[in-house]
Amino acid sequence: AKFIGRIRSGAQLSSVRWVGLIEGVGSSSYDDVALWDIVSKSTTAPMDPTLPPPGSRSIDQILSDARAQLQRITPQQAWDELCEPEVGAPTFLVDIRPTEQRELGGIQGSLVIERNVLEWRFDPRSKARLAIADRYDLRVIVFCQEGYTSSLAAYALQQLGLLNATDIIGGYQAWKDAGLPVDDKARTRALLDRGGTV
Repeated sequence: AKFIGRIRSGAQLSSVRWVGLIEGVGSSSYDDVALWDIVSKSTTAPMDPTLPPPGSRSIDQILSDARAQLQRITPQQAWDELCEPEVGAPTFLVDIRPTEQRELGGIQGSLVIERNVLEWRFDPRSKARLAIADRYDLRVIVFCQEGYTSSLAAYALQQLGLLNATDIIGGYQAWKDAGLPVDDKARTRALLDRGGTV
């Protein structure tokens, strides 16, 4: 792929060997880098596609690393925080669940923000941000159905500089199981989003 359009001829010598004639090699500084890359890759053993690549991490490791950076809260702690009349920073409960899950019930007053645009909506530097996302001290409490995706989402918000972002342990299911107020008749609630598109 590094010399597309410049290969003039080629021959398959065996199932693992191929020889080709490349026109104009050395005509740019890129050629040296590309040739070195090809040579170094051709001298290494092929990678077993069933083994994880070096440096990769499992989703369990990624989740564990994300949670290590969060001060996760229980549903009751989230409820208490939301009911507190005097809070140090604006606090928002954010539902990132997909439509199908939200149609089964929700938490009244939560902001519905699809997971795939969450960072753009809360990054104060983003042109697609929500009007409320104009500061970095926001307390954003994220929840998903069971508390897995929300941990990754809250960590992503922290990486944007929203260091007060966290998630609810156990997600919506734990909130409901704790007997906290739910809107069982909830349907997809539209958040008036004037933040633009991503």
